[in-house]
Amino acid sequence: EDALYSVDFAGAAYCAGTLGKGVENWNCGACKSHPGVTNSTVISDSSLTKTFNGFVAYDSTTDRIVLSIAGTDPLKLKDWIDDLDFVKTEYPMCAEFGPESCSVHEGFLASYNVASAEVMSVIKSYKSSHPTAALWVTGHSLGAILAVFASLDLTLNGGIKVDNLITFGQPRGGDSAFASFVMSNLEEYRLVHFQDPVPHLPPKDLLGSPFFMHPTTEVFYEQRDSTGTYKVCEGQEDETCSDQFLVDIDLLNHLHYVGFDFITNYLGCKL
Repeated sequence: EDALYSVDFAGAAYCAGTLGKGVENWNCGACKSHPGVTNSTVISDSSLTKTFNGFVAYDSTTDRIVLSIAGTDPLKLKDWIDDLDFVKTEYPMCAEFGPESCSVHEGFLASYNVASAEVMSVIKSYKSSHPTAALWVTGHSLGAILAVFASLDLTLNGGIKVDNLITFGQPRGGDSAFASFVMSNLEEYRLVHFQDPVPHLPPKDLLGSPFFMHPTTEVFYEQRDSTGTYKVCEGQEDETCSDQFLVDIDLLNHLHYVGFDFITNYLGCKL
Protein backbone atom coordinates (compact mmCIF):
# COMPACT_ATOMS: atom_id res chain seq x y z
CA GLU A 1 0.00 0.00 0.00
CA ASP A 2 2.85 2.39 0.84
CA ALA A 3 4.51 1.44 -2.45
CA LEU A 4 1.30 2.11 -4.41
CA TYR A 5 1.13 5.55 -2.83
CA SER A 6 4.80 6.35 -3.47
CA VAL A 7 4.85 5.10 -7.06
CA ASP A 8 2.20 7.66 -8.09
CA PHE A 9 4.40 10.45 -6.76
CA ALA A 10 7.53 8.91 -8.32
CA GLY A 11 5.70 8.91 -11.64
CA ALA A 12 4.38 12.44 -11.20
CA ALA A 13 7.98 13.73 -10.98
CA TYR A 14 8.29 13.07 -14.72
CA CYS A 15 5.63 15.76 -15.17
CA ALA A 16 7.88 18.38 -13.52
CA GLY A 17 10.52 20.79 -14.75
CA THR A 18 12.20 20.18 -18.09
CA LEU A 19 10.70 16.69 -18.51
CA GLY A 20 7.01 17.49 -18.74
CA LYS A 21 4.13 19.38 -17.25
CA GLY A 22 1.26 18.73 -14.87
CA VAL A 23 2.73 18.99 -11.36
CA GLU A 24 2.48 22.79 -11.08
CA ASN A 25 -1.32 22.66 -11.39
CA TRP A 26 -1.53 19.12 -9.98
CA ASN A 27 -3.44 17.88 -13.00
CA CYS A 28 -1.11 15.16 -14.34
CA GLY A 29 -2.43 11.62 -14.67
CA ALA A 30 -0.76 10.33 -11.51
CA CYS A 31 -1.60 13.60 -9.71
CA LYS A 32 -5.32 12.97 -10.13
CA SER A 33 -5.09 9.88 -7.92
CA HIS A 34 -4.25 12.20 -5.01
CA PRO A 35 -6.78 15.05 -4.98
CA GLY A 36 -5.84 15.92 -1.40
CA VAL A 37 -2.62 17.60 -2.55
CA THR A 38 -3.16 21.28 -1.77
CA ASN A 39 0.16 22.70 -2.90
CA SER A 40 3.17 21.59 -4.89
CA THR A 41 6.51 23.20 -5.69
CA VAL A 42 8.54 22.13 -8.72
CA ILE A 43 12.32 21.95 -8.24
CA SER A 44 14.18 22.01 -11.53
CA ASP A 45 17.87 22.89 -11.63
CA SER A 46 20.72 22.16 -13.97
CA SER A 47 24.42 22.69 -14.44
CA LEU A 48 26.27 22.32 -17.73
CA THR A 49 26.06 18.55 -17.57
CA LYS A 50 23.57 17.60 -14.85
CA THR A 51 19.83 18.08 -14.50
CA PHE A 52 17.56 17.67 -11.50
CA ASN A 53 13.76 17.52 -11.83
CA GLY A 54 11.40 16.88 -8.97
CA PHE A 55 8.87 18.44 -6.66
CA VAL A 56 7.66 18.78 -3.10
CA ALA A 57 3.93 18.42 -2.39
CA TYR A 58 1.68 18.50 0.66
CA ASP A 59 -1.10 15.91 0.76
CA SER A 60 -3.81 17.05 3.18
CA THR A 61 -5.59 13.66 3.03
CA THR A 62 -2.64 11.84 4.60
CA ASP A 63 -0.86 14.80 6.27
CA ARG A 64 2.30 14.01 4.33
CA ILE A 65 4.95 16.13 2.69
CA VAL A 66 6.32 14.23 -0.31
CA LEU A 67 9.65 14.88 -2.02
CA SER A 68 9.76 13.07 -5.35
CA ILE A 69 12.66 13.09 -7.82
CA ALA A 70 12.46 12.10 -11.48
CA GLY A 71 14.87 9.80 -13.24
CA THR A 72 16.20 10.06 -16.77
CA ASP A 73 13.83 10.65 -19.68
CA PRO A 74 12.29 7.15 -20.02
CA LEU A 75 12.47 7.35 -23.81
CA LYS A 76 16.25 7.86 -23.62
CA LEU A 77 16.85 5.21 -21.01
CA LYS A 78 18.90 2.88 -23.19
CA ASP A 79 21.24 5.74 -24.14
CA TRP A 80 21.61 6.65 -20.47
CA ILE A 81 22.52 3.07 -19.57
CA ASP A 82 24.99 2.84 -22.48
CA ASP A 83 26.64 6.16 -21.53
CA LEU A 84 26.80 5.60 -17.77
CA ASP A 85 30.32 5.98 -16.44
CA PHE A 86 31.61 4.51 -13.19
CA VAL A 87 33.69 7.39 -11.82
CA LYS A 88 33.78 7.55 -8.03
CA THR A 89 34.31 10.52 -5.76
CA GLU A 90 34.59 10.87 -2.00
CA TYR A 91 31.29 11.52 -0.21
CA PRO A 92 32.20 14.02 2.51
CA MET A 93 29.25 13.18 4.78
CA CYS A 94 30.62 9.70 5.53
CA ALA A 95 33.76 11.15 7.10
CA GLU A 96 31.77 13.90 8.83
CA PHE A 97 28.92 11.82 10.28
CA GLY A 98 30.15 8.23 10.03
CA PRO A 99 32.96 5.97 11.18
CA GLU A 100 34.91 5.97 7.90
CA SER A 101 35.19 7.70 4.56
CA CYS A 102 33.30 6.35 1.57
CA SER A 103 32.96 6.84 -2.17
CA VAL A 104 29.91 7.44 -4.33
CA HIS A 105 29.14 7.79 -8.02
CA GLU A 106 30.41 11.21 -9.02
CA GLY A 107 27.68 11.92 -11.58
CA PHE A 108 24.81 10.89 -9.29
CA LEU A 109 26.11 13.09 -6.47
CA ALA A 110 26.65 16.01 -8.85
CA SER A 111 23.05 15.65 -10.07
CA TYR A 112 21.77 15.99 -6.50
CA ASN A 113 24.13 18.83 -5.65
CA VAL A 114 22.75 21.11 -8.38
CA ALA A 115 19.47 21.20 -6.41
CA SER A 116 20.50 20.38 -2.84
CA ALA A 117 20.17 23.93 -1.48
CA GLU A 118 16.73 24.34 -3.04
CA VAL A 119 15.56 20.93 -1.80
CA MET A 120 16.59 21.86 1.74
CA SER A 121 14.92 25.28 1.70
CA VAL A 122 11.66 24.04 0.14
CA ILE A 123 11.38 21.13 2.61
CA LYS A 124 12.07 23.44 5.56
CA SER A 125 9.39 25.84 4.32
CA TYR A 126 6.84 23.01 3.95
CA LYS A 127 7.79 21.65 7.37
CA SER A 128 7.17 25.03 9.00
CA SER A 129 3.78 25.28 7.26
CA HIS A 130 2.81 21.70 8.15
CA PRO A 131 4.61 20.87 11.40
CA THR A 132 2.71 17.62 12.04
CA ALA A 133 3.21 16.22 8.55
CA ALA A 134 5.30 13.11 7.94
CA LEU A 135 8.03 13.43 5.30
CA TRP A 136 7.98 10.83 2.52
CA VAL A 137 10.75 10.67 -0.07
CA THR A 138 10.62 8.68 -3.30
CA GLY A 139 12.10 8.41 -6.79
CA HIS A 140 12.44 6.11 -9.77
CA SER A 141 15.62 5.16 -11.67
CA LEU A 142 18.27 7.91 -11.34
CA GLY A 143 15.69 9.71 -9.17
CA ALA A 144 15.83 6.81 -6.71
CA ILE A 145 19.49 7.28 -5.84
CA LEU A 146 19.00 11.07 -5.75
CA ALA A 147 16.22 10.41 -3.23
CA VAL A 148 18.78 8.60 -1.05
CA PHE A 149 21.24 11.52 -1.25
CA ALA A 150 18.39 13.94 -0.45
CA SER A 151 17.28 11.85 2.53
CA LEU A 152 20.81 11.75 3.96
CA ASP A 153 21.21 15.51 3.43
CA LEU A 154 17.86 16.35 5.05
CA THR A 155 18.45 13.98 7.96
CA LEU A 156 22.06 14.82 8.81
CA ASN A 157 22.54 18.40 7.58
CA GLY A 158 18.94 19.54 8.04
CA GLY A 159 17.99 17.67 11.19
CA ILE A 160 14.74 16.70 9.45
CA LYS A 161 13.41 13.19 9.99
CA VAL A 162 12.59 11.20 6.84
CA ASP A 163 9.62 9.06 7.83
CA ASN A 164 9.40 6.93 4.71
CA LEU A 165 11.85 6.24 1.87
CA ILE A 166 10.66 3.94 -0.92
CA THR A 167 12.48 3.82 -4.26
CA PHE A 168 11.90 2.06 -7.56
CA GLY A 169 14.62 0.65 -9.85
CA GLN A 170 17.49 2.30 -7.99
CA PRO A 171 21.05 2.11 -9.38
CA ARG A 172 23.94 1.43 -7.01
CA GLY A 173 25.13 4.72 -5.54
CA GLY A 174 28.43 4.00 -3.86
CA ASP A 175 30.81 1.53 -2.30
CA SER A 176 30.20 -0.85 0.60
CA ALA A 177 31.11 1.84 3.17
CA PHE A 178 28.47 4.12 1.62
CA ALA A 179 25.88 1.32 1.72
CA SER A 180 26.64 0.82 5.43
CA PHE A 181 26.36 4.57 6.01
CA VAL A 182 22.93 4.62 4.37
CA MET A 183 21.82 1.66 6.48
CA SER A 184 22.92 3.31 9.72
CA ASN A 185 21.07 6.56 8.98
CA LEU A 186 17.99 5.69 6.94
CA GLU A 187 15.33 3.02 6.70
CA GLU A 188 14.89 2.40 3.00
CA TYR A 189 12.73 0.03 0.98
CA ARG A 190 14.24 -0.45 -2.46
CA LEU A 191 11.86 -2.09 -4.92
CA VAL A 192 13.36 -4.07 -7.78
CA HIS A 193 11.14 -5.48 -10.52
CA PHE A 194 12.39 -8.86 -11.76
CA GLN A 195 15.03 -8.34 -14.49
CA ASP A 196 15.27 -4.55 -14.30
CA PRO A 197 18.85 -3.78 -15.48
CA VAL A 198 19.31 -0.47 -13.64
CA PRO A 199 19.80 -1.90 -10.11
CA HIS A 200 22.80 -3.81 -11.52
CA LEU A 201 24.57 -0.57 -12.42
CA PRO A 202 27.26 0.44 -11.70
CA PRO A 203 28.63 -3.11 -11.29
CA LYS A 204 29.13 -4.76 -7.92
CA ASP A 205 32.60 -5.98 -8.90
CA LEU A 206 35.14 -4.55 -11.27
CA LEU A 207 38.14 -6.61 -12.33
CA GLY A 208 37.62 -8.90 -9.38
CA SER A 209 37.47 -6.17 -6.72
CA PRO A 210 34.38 -4.97 -4.81
CA PHE A 211 33.15 -1.84 -6.53
CA PHE A 212 29.60 -0.58 -5.83
CA MET A 213 27.10 -1.98 -3.30
CA HIS A 214 23.40 -1.59 -2.52
CA PRO A 215 22.09 -0.94 0.98
CA THR A 216 19.28 -3.04 2.48
CA THR A 217 16.21 -3.52 2.28
CA GLU A 218 15.46 -4.94 -1.16
CA VAL A 219 11.86 -5.80 -2.06
CA PHE A 220 12.26 -8.05 -5.08
CA TYR A 221 9.32 -8.67 -7.42
CA GLU A 222 9.92 -12.15 -8.77
CA GLN A 223 7.85 -12.11 -11.97
CA ARG A 224 7.36 -10.07 -15.11
CA ASP A 225 4.01 -9.04 -13.68
CA SER A 226 4.95 -6.01 -11.61
CA THR A 227 2.07 -6.66 -9.19
CA GLY A 228 3.02 -10.30 -8.61
CA THR A 229 4.75 -12.02 -5.71
CA TYR A 230 7.70 -10.42 -4.00
CA LYS A 231 10.42 -11.35 -1.56
CA VAL A 232 12.07 -9.14 1.05
CA CYS A 233 15.87 -9.40 1.22
CA GLU A 234 18.00 -7.94 4.01
CA GLY A 235 21.69 -7.12 3.92
CA GLN A 236 23.79 -5.20 1.42
CA GLU A 237 23.34 -7.62 -1.47
CA ASP A 238 21.39 -10.88 -1.47
CA GLU A 239 22.05 -13.41 -4.20
CA THR A 240 18.54 -14.86 -3.86
CA CYS A 241 16.99 -11.53 -4.91
CA SER A 242 17.85 -9.49 -8.01
CA ASP A 243 21.51 -10.51 -7.72
CA GLN A 244 20.52 -13.98 -8.97
CA PHE A 245 20.51 -12.44 -12.46
CA LEU A 246 24.01 -11.65 -13.65
CA VAL A 247 22.98 -9.61 -16.65
CA ASP A 248 19.57 -8.03 -16.89
CA ILE A 249 18.39 -6.54 -20.13
CA ASP A 250 14.65 -6.17 -19.68
CA LEU A 251 14.10 -2.43 -19.87
CA LEU A 252 10.35 -2.96 -19.70
CA ASN A 253 10.77 -4.26 -16.15
CA HIS A 254 12.42 -0.95 -15.27
CA LEU A 255 9.44 0.97 -16.63
CA HIS A 256 6.75 -0.99 -14.77
CA TYR A 257 6.51 -1.01 -10.98
CA VAL A 258 3.59 -2.20 -8.83
CA GLY A 259 1.21 -1.83 -11.76
CA PHE A 260 2.42 1.66 -12.69
CA ASP A 261 3.52 2.18 -16.30
CA PHE A 262 6.22 4.87 -16.40
CA ILE A 263 6.18 5.15 -20.21
CA THR A 264 2.44 5.80 -20.55
CA ASN A 265 2.68 8.15 -17.59
CA TYR A 266 5.58 10.06 -19.15
CA LEU A 267 3.88 10.41 -22.54
CA GLY A 268 0.90 11.87 -20.68
CA CYS A 269 3.22 14.46 -19.12
CA LYS A 270 4.26 15.59 -22.58
CA LEU A 271 0.76 16.36 -23.82
